Amino acid sequence: MDEEHDLKGQPVPGQVGLTQAQIDADIDVDLDLVHVGYQVVARQKEESFAQVWKQHWRGGVWSLAISMALWMEGYDTNVINSFFALPAFEERFGTLVNGKWSVPAKHQTGLSNTTTCGQVVGLLITGLCQERFGMRKTFIGGMILMIGTIFIAVFATNLSMLYGAEFAMGVPWGMFQTLTTAYASEICPINMRGYLAAWASMGWGGGRFISTGVLRAALTYTGDWGWKMPYAVQWMWPVPLIVIVLFAPESPWWLVRQGRMEDAKAVIKRTARPGYYADNEVAGYAEYMRHADALDRADRAKGSFIDMFRGTNLRRTEIQMGVWVIQQWNGNAITNLTTEFLQAAGMSTTFSFDFTIISNSLSIVGVAVSWVLLRYMGRRPIYVWGIMSIVILNMLIGILGCLKQTTQTAMGLGVLMTLVNFSFHCNLGPVCYTIVGEIPASRLRAQSIAWGRFVYVCSAIIVNFLNPYMISTTAWNWGAKSGWFWVGAGLVCFAWAYLRMPETAGFSFAELDILFANKVPARKFTKVEIRGEF
Repeated sequence: MDEEHDLKGQPVPGQVGLTQAQIDADIDVDLDLVHVGYQVVARQKEESFAQVWKQHWRGGVWSLAISMALWMEGYDTNVINSFFALPAFEERFGTLVNGKWSVPAKHQTGLSNTTTCGQVVGLLITGLCQERFGMRKTFIGGMILMIGTIFIAVFATNLSMLYGAEFAMGVPWGMFQTLTTAYASEICPINMRGYLAAWASMGWGGGRFISTGVLRAALTYTGDWGWKMPYAVQWMWPVPLIVIVLFAPESPWWLVRQGRMEDAKAVIKRTARPGYYADNEVAGYAEYMRHADALDRADRAKGSFIDMFRGTNLRRTEIQMGVWVIQQWNGNAITNLTTEFLQAAGMSTTFSFDFTIISNSLSIVGVAVSWVLLRYMGRRPIYVWGIMSIVILNMLIGILGCLKQTTQTAMGLGVLMTLVNFSFHCNLGPVCYTIVGEIPASRLRAQSIAWGRFVYVCSAIIVNFLNPYMISTTAWNWGAKSGWFWVGAGLVCFAWAYLRMPETAGFSFAELDILFANKVPARKFTKVEIRGEF
């Protein structure tokens, strides 16, 4: 069979190539330079873990530094859920029930969902602004907004003000949820992007760990500063992060999409070890990015939200949404109220917070484990079987919930919840960010991640509504029996992931464009040969 026949995507057993639409869209690129860029990508694929960090550590450090925004967000978003078990907060905003202060379930749900609504607005802002203004300007704008909104929370005098504060702070939180993931996917080469995107989960876990430690310290405070102090600590994040971003390079992929080829070449050189690129390789790599951008346009990806639901991008959007929905419905949500859960089981407030600190510290260890797994396994098996591990743990929690509640069963529940949290941060938590950064077309990456996170946030509203009612003694009072609910939800997630989620590890963005354009089934991404990439 001749090369032209193959390139046009005609059926060849076990092989796929450029579709005719992709060939037609690619006519303006310099094929000689694209060939050089393809050789650079092929070389990057062969680099070991040690080699890729040696050659590209500059870009890696910038990505890790900017991802500190997620440490801030992990801290911020965990504060409100943990407040519900903080005595100073309960006395200020709760009601007296059977001689004990407690925040009613309706306000627990209301405050959490108000924050979530603010995040929806932030995600919309990011989806519109990141592609138009770039990561740096959008990031700095969000940080400035963050500084101002914290004032509302610190000086709130009633629940109405607190509701307003949670909504206002939710807006910049929503902005940072996707900025860092898109940046991590684009600033470094193939063999590094999985680790950098997974680092986002380290931010969530690390931020939660810090917030629980601060709240543990707040137990010694009396009066309003017992709950105001954790809010005020948020001011330590924005200014250093603004300074970092002022010196950080912009995404070279974004610069290419803006037609700023010289700026893109400068960033490519800046993020690699001096001398890494030979003569003409920087220009070739930049042209390769332009080539991948042309393939995106062939699939009707021109950069608008509506393009996500056209052509082969519809399938990519479904996967993006599915992966984000699973983050909420896999069963890990049972750990969101660990502190209150243990208190309801009879544990002291201090012990409950101490146990939560241990659980959150294991989140950090879990992400480190995920880096090892990413080195030796694909995204798909880690994600699919990670869901099943949480299903099994929730089944054990449900079984303990059916037994007589004693100190021993409470300790057992605490251990199982810690294992759920650890398992989540070994697989689903970090690998989610890797997958959602790789699945979209390059021109739609910012919008697609923002949309997926929007779906995640909508799911969070439902989960945040259900969770307190499942656990609260003043509502459904399921306690540990809620584990059975999460078993069912987890099995649905497992079935979807097994059938619909493809492997993305080891593929360049151009290769993923070709696989989706040829409608390769999810379970066959690694079983076909890609020909005619340039």
